Amino acid sequence: PPPPPAPTVAPPAGPGRPASGQLGVRVTTEDVWLGADYWNARSTVTRLRVTVTNTGSAPELIRLGYTLPAGLTDAGTPGCASAGGGTYRCGEWSAAPGARFSSTVRVRVSGKAWRWMPLSGSVQVTATAPGVSGSAADDEGFAVLFPPGPPVPGISLRADEVVFDISGGPSAVAVQLGNTGRVDAAGRIEVILPDGVTPQTLPVGCTAVAPTRTRCDVGTVPAGRTASLRLPVVATPEAQRHAPLAGAVIGRLDPRSGRTRQMQMSFRITAAAAMATPIGTPAPTGSQGVLAAAGQARADDGRLSSVQQTAITLIAVSGLLVVLALALATTSLRRRMTESAPEANTTPAG
Repeated sequence: PPPPPAPTVAPPAGPGRPASGQLGVRVTTEDVWLGADYWNARSTVTRLRVTVTNTGSAPELIRLGYTLPAGLTDAGTPGCASAGGGTYRCGEWSAAPGARFSSTVRVRVSGKAWRWMPLSGSVQVTATAPGVSGSAADDEGFAVLFPPGPPVPGISLRADEVVFDISGGPSAVAVQLGNTGRVDAAGRIEVILPDGVTPQTLPVGCTAVAPTRTRCDVGTVPAGRTASLRLPVVATPEAQRHAPLAGAVIGRLDPRSGRTRQMQMSFRITAAAAMATPIGTPAPTGSQGVLAAAGQARADDGRLSSVQQTAITLIAVSGLLVVLALALATTSLRRRMTESAPEANTTPAG
């Protein structure tokens, strides 16, 4: 995408310009949303918005790339070129510490892309700095979200967003299949999930027809009524880290008389774990903040790095707060015991 306004190349290290520093980079994306007009066009050109932040302490050279799913192609984003396999690479630009900027990728969505839903892509960024060894990287997924369709009279479909909280525990796909016709119809819902997201348990009437596809018979849906489905799902840590992702649902009504009606749509899958440090990773990625320049825990001169110094300071402050709380509690307890003790007998003997 076009670089930020008036980009400048970071100056090389030299006398008076130490090359020491920490590298860090973060990328966030918005989803590709398609409106109802999509169903009337051979193809639709839309935008994927990307925001990049230099979370390090050194001026960085940042490179951006993105991977588009089937049915999507680049629509002429300046400065970017195809690298094959649906992957695109863009030019390099500089960013000062703390700099944050946004750019857009022009995307063309084929009129047949809905047949392959659910569709998801990803954006990758890599940061380096002249004179600083190592690099920092980050990536984030994005969902391609289609509205219900192709439009068919007599049927409606809705699927809510799936959210995995910070615990990473199960969530659920909630779907509503509506019969807007005049005749009762047998209802069926199919749920298609991305890799890494699977049903936890299958409700009554549901069967697994493929590893990522579940088919559920919801019984007769009377005219003017709606049938609901709630499918519990779980996701692997890897899938949650790459969220947002996309899933898809297909709704089908088979009336007692008349033609079968069917439509489908995609839904968004998000996870709080995408903002947390991945389990089993020895060091945080660019998504989680600042990285050590060479992947080391200490500075080049053997001293503790600023990250370690901050951690030690926080631990010491926490310890002092605990000691202070205990001291206050002990003082308060002694005061109460003194006030509640009976007065001593001071009458002289005799």
